[in-house]
Amino acid sequence: MDDTEYDLASTTAEIARHVVTVAETPPRARDVEVLRRLLLDNFIVSLWGLTRPVVTELADWTERFAGTGESVVLGRDWSTDPSFAGLVHGTAAHAFELDDTHNATASHPGSVIMAVALAVAAERGAPVSREHFFQAITAGYETMALLGEAAGGMSVVHRGFHPTSVLGTYGGATTALVLRALRAGERIDPLAIETAWGHALSQPSGSMQFSAEPESGEVKRVHAGLGAHNAIRAADFAALPAVTAPRLALEGVYGLAACFGGELTPVRTDREAAIHQISLKPYACCRLFHSTIDALRVVTDGFTVPADDIRDVLVTGPRLIAEQHLTRVDSSMTAQYSCPFVVAATIVHGPERYDAYTEENLRDPAVLGVVERVRFEVDEVMEAEFYPEHFATAVRVELGDGSVRSAQVVDSVGTSEHPMSVEQIIAKAAGLAGAGGDDCGARLAEAIWREDADPLTMATALWAQARKILR
Repeated sequence: MDDTEYDLASTTAEIARHVVTVAETPPRARDVEVLRRLLLDNFIVSLWGLTRPVVTELADWTERFAGTGESVVLGRDWSTDPSFAGLVHGTAAHAFELDDTHNATASHPGSVIMAVALAVAAERGAPVSREHFFQAITAGYETMALLGEAAGGMSVVHRGFHPTSVLGTYGGATTALVLRALRAGERIDPLAIETAWGHALSQPSGSMQFSAEPESGEVKRVHAGLGAHNAIRAADFAALPAVTAPRLALEGVYGLAACFGGELTPVRTDREAAIHQISLKPYACCRLFHSTIDALRVVTDGFTVPADDIRDVLVTGPRLIAEQHLTRVDSSMTAQYSCPFVVAATIVHGPERYDAYTEENLRDPAVLGVVERVRFEVDEVMEAEFYPEHFATAVRVELGDGSVRSAQVVDSVGTSEHPMSVEQIIAKAAGLAGAGGDDCGARLAEAIWREDADPLTMATALWAQARKILR
C-alpha cells in the first residue's frame, strides 16, 4: 500500500478532510448568530480574567517579547508574536471558570480557539474578512469536538489530562492554518492539517493534578493559554518541510487516543456542527455544577430559603465529581472546583455573585457553615443514562422543619437545549462595573453585531474595554 492509500485509509485523514470541508463552507445565518454569541461570551469572560493576578503576571511577562509580531497582548500596550498573545488571551478567557464548554469532551473550546483566531488575524498581510474569520473558528471547534470524541471523549480527563489544553492544541492549529490559507486566497490543504495535528501530538500539556491539591492550582488557568500558544506553534511548524510529524495523530499506536484518551471511538461527521453543541456558563464554577445550581434554584424557591433553614444537602451525580471535586478549598480555583463550596456559596449568596470565589471571601463563615452540611453520592444510573453528553445532577434538601425537597436537572441554563439569550450573556459582564466595565457587555455586542464588523473591528472593541478595566 503506497502513502496515498495509507493516508486515505486513516481516521485522522478522514476527519481532516471533513474539517477542510467545514472550513471552506461559508457560514449560514444561524451559524453567524451562534458565532457572534460565542465571541461575545469569550470577550466578556476574557475581561473577567484580566482582573485575576495569574493573568496580570503572565501578561507582564510577555513584555520581553514586545515587538516580535503584530498581535496585541490583551490589556497591554505592546504587540508580540501571535503565540504569546494567544497565551495571554487564552489564559484570561479560562481564568475565572466562565468560558464555554463542549460537554462530550469536557473541554472549553472558545478560550483556545478565539485566542488563536484573534492573534493570527492580526498578523501582517491582507485584512481578514468576517466570513473567513468565522470559517476558521468553526473549523477549530469542529476539530476539538471530533478528535476529542474519537479519542474517547471524557476518557482524556479520566486519564488525568485537561482536555482544554490537550485538544485545544489541535483545534487551535486548525484555526490558524485555515485563517492563513483563506487570507492568502489558497485552498486549505488537508495534509497540512494532518501535519499540524502531528505536531500537536508532541505538545501535550495540562495535567489534572491541579484538581487533587488544595493549593497551587492557578496553573489550571494557564492551560487554555498553553493550548493556544502550542496551537500556533504547531501551525508554524507544519509549514517547515524538514520538520516532519506523524500522520496518524489520532489512532496511531502512540497517538491521541492511545496515550491520552481511551478506546478509539467512531464519530459521525454528518451531524450538527460543533458550534451548535456548545454550552455557555451563567455561573462562575465548574460546568458539572451548573445543573446542581439550577436544581438548587428549584428546591429553594429561587434561593429565597434562608441558609440557616437548610439542615442537609445531598448532591448526586457522576463519579467524576467524587474523583476530582471534593478537595479542601484553599484557593479561588479549588473553590470553583469544589462541589460543597459551590453549593454553599450559591445557597448563601445566589449564583451570580462571582466574587464569592475570590480569595478574600474563601473564609466567609456563612458559606463555610453550609459547606459542612453538603454531601455527595455517585448516582450510577444517572451517570449511565446521561453522562457525558449531559451533565445531569440531582439535589435533595432537608429543611429545618423536617420537610424534604428534591429536584433533578439534566440540561442546565446555557446548554444548547436551554441556550442563553444575548441579554443573558451581556449580563455576565455586570460584575465588572466595579472595575470600570459597567457597559462593556453592551458595547462589545454592538461591535460584534455590526453588519460590516471585521475581526479588527471586534478586536479593537475588546482591547478598548480591556484598557478601561485596567485603567
